[in-house]
Amino acid sequence: MNKELNALIAEAALISGKNFGRKINFCHTGEGFPAISLTGSKCSLSCKHCKRKLIERLPSATTPDELKSACLKAASHGATGVLLTGGCTSNAKVPIYDFLEAIKEIKKETSLRIIAHTGVADLKEARQIKEAGIDGVCLDVVGSEETTEEIYGIKITPRMYEETLIAFKRAGIKNIAPHVCVGLHYGRLHHEIKALDIISCIKPASIVITGLTDLEGTPLSGVKINPSDFIRVLCLARIKFPDTYISLGCARGKGEIRSEIDRMGVDAGVNGIAIPTRAAYEEAGRLGLEICEYSACCAVLPEQLR
Repeated sequence: MNKELNALIAEAALISGKNFGRKINFCHTGEGFPAISLTGSKCSLSCKHCKRKLIERLPSATTPDELKSACLKAASHGATGVLLTGGCTSNAKVPIYDFLEAIKEIKKETSLRIIAHTGVADLKEARQIKEAGIDGVCLDVVGSEETTEEIYGIKITPRMYEETLIAFKRAGIKNIAPHVCVGLHYGRLHHEIKALDIISCIKPASIVITGLTDLEGTPLSGVKINPSDFIRVLCLARIKFPDTYISLGCARGKGEIRSEIDRMGVDAGVNGIAIPTRAAYEEAGRLGLEICEYSACCAVLPEQLR
């Protein structure tokens, strides 16, 4: 690491320690907080970094009845919540709106926390999401329409992301968790700083930093991210949003890259880590941090954890 990055890590850690104290949350999904694809293995975009691989591995519920059944079963087995995700339509929306009545029933009949990936949304859709009782929304924010065209195969402008975040805020959704994927543009830093600028149009409840993961069978297989790039974005997010809960998302590379990201992320004072590596435990222990563990998605806020 160079001196500049070391200085950023030190500054981020100082801010985090001052505003959040010396503890870190480790979040685990699996049976305790399962992710469910509302589209099965279908996605209209078939992005270069995913090619549907990320949703093919998930349990699916493609009808409202299937979703209700899956959630009731999860609750009966002790799950604390579910993450609703899936492929996108051709206009970059996760088709959650067909499931809203079922979600209302699930919220009435269980105590599950429901977090949803939504894609872009307008104010009407944001209000529908709020009225359904969804506890938090996740939005992948890309700071460059060049990147969305190159990787997603669809042009999504920064203004569209801003309008979505503002719609969520106006609808009264409290837990808005924008995600920034580091290295999405062929493994290089390109859109990320602009993405943080876009997010600043609101005061988000949390920010999730993820990273390109080189999945086999995709056009970006073999493209790896630089852990230093990842941590630079994490530190800049902390400096820009000193009071916002910031976590490392599930996707952040593999092997030693993932372990190095976790080590440096702990050093930089990240608040939460999804599916932490052994390196995360070791570094948190070395620093004497209080480790709190939960069955939860990393977008669940601290006050929602149980």
